[in-house]
Amino acid sequence: MGKKVIAIKNVDEKLYRRFKALATLKGLSLGEAFNQALSLWINISERVEVAECLAVEEEARANRQVYEELIDELLEKHRNKYVAIAKGRFLGVFESREEAFNVVKKLKPRHAIVTRVEPKKLRVIELGMSLFEVLE
Repeated sequence: MGKKVIAIKNVDEKLYRRFKALATLKGLSLGEAFNQALSLWINISERVEVAECLAVEEEARANRQVYEELIDELLEKHRNKYVAIAKGRFLGVFESREEAFNVVKKLKPRHAIVTRVEPKKLRVIELGMSLFEVLE
């Protein structure tokens, strides 16, 4: 893999001096130290991304479980109303989809379920991460 000379704009001067001093103390060139820093940053970022995906899926599983446990009661008592589930909790019954979305948005969950309780056809909208903007 080739090496490249690069210029980086907007580097904090204080951080750069500390970085340069530490690289010198460790006997590394700036390029070697920078490559190590980049590699570390990438590894941490990838781990955080994977952990976030796992957390979203875990929350989604919990929300689906709550929904499945409540569906019979919801159909019996709350037909044509809207329900919201987030963070593994039943948040309530609402007159409109917008009311349910607003309650969910306040919690800022990784995943949520908002659905209208209807007799045969149940339409479930799952909200993962920041999908609020794309909903009707």
